[in-house]
Amino acid sequence: MAERIEYTVTKEDEGMTLGRLARQRMAVSASLLRQLKWTGGGILLDGEPVFTDVRPAAGQVISLAQGRPARSEGVIPEDGPVDIAYEDELMLVLNKPGGMAVHPIGPMPRGTLANYVMGLFERRGEPLVFHAINRLDRGTSGLLCVAKTKYAANLLERALWEGRLTRAYYAVCEGEPDPPAGTVDLPIGRAEGHGIKRAVTPDGQPAVTHYETVRTGRGNSLLYLTLDTGRTHQIRVHLSHLGHPLIGDFMYGMERPDFPRVALHSCRVHIDLPDRTVDVETPVPDCFLPFIDL
Repeated sequence: MAERIEYTVTKEDEGMTLGRLARQRMAVSASLLRQLKWTGGGILLDGEPVFTDVRPAAGQVISLAQGRPARSEGVIPEDGPVDIAYEDELMLVLNKPGGMAVHPIGPMPRGTLANYVMGLFERRGEPLVFHAINRLDRGTSGLLCVAKTKYAANLLERALWEGRLTRAYYAVCEGEPDPPAGTVDLPIGRAEGHGIKRAVTPDGQPAVTHYETVRTGRGNSLLYLTLDTGRTHQIRVHLSHLGHPLIGDFMYGMERPDFPRVALHSCRVHIDLPDRTVDVETPVPDCFLPFIDL
């Protein structure tokens, strides 16, 4: 695994400090730079230790450590299923089962995706801080991007904010949306009197969901959805507002004894980085098929 990030200074970069180049050209956060100042060999220029206020010349190579800490604090490593759809030195893209929480919280310190990933990396003998880039609710299945280092987390979060890390979902909703494809552009905020539940509200945050009907059957519809924003429960709130709540959505629709979770699956993650493009897809989950006669 690559342990350093390198950048060759260009003529246009001359006059800029190493610290500014690290932030603007190498996507390194100010907090990581502060950490590297106290790390032996953390900041090198042409192989020699330097401070961040030095002004490199064209052709010189800045080399930074990735700032990998020992391991996540408070996450108990456990043996458990980890379905890796993609892996490189920066990230993991995992296929999370529906019904599994991503992080341990409160009375549930074990049995989460973070516990199992930490257990896997402990067995490998590799340190890791578990940092999920895109959020998935416990009931949602599918692809989740996890950064391996502090540098990778900053790089991937920036890609998410700038729209270079995009996601797509399959969902099964009640009824048939009319029109069968469209865009929901409605703000989402906290539902009045609730700490977790969200609702379409005039003073909420902007939220944009694009949907396309893939198939209908048994009074339900299989949808393919993409998001311009990432609000909490965004797909569930928007579809419920349209009168087509997701199958199994106890909060925005109805509980169903024949489907114990929300019928939502993260089916694609696409990431554009300066040095690579990552595109991972998964099919429609088998458990969705009986609800649309497939």
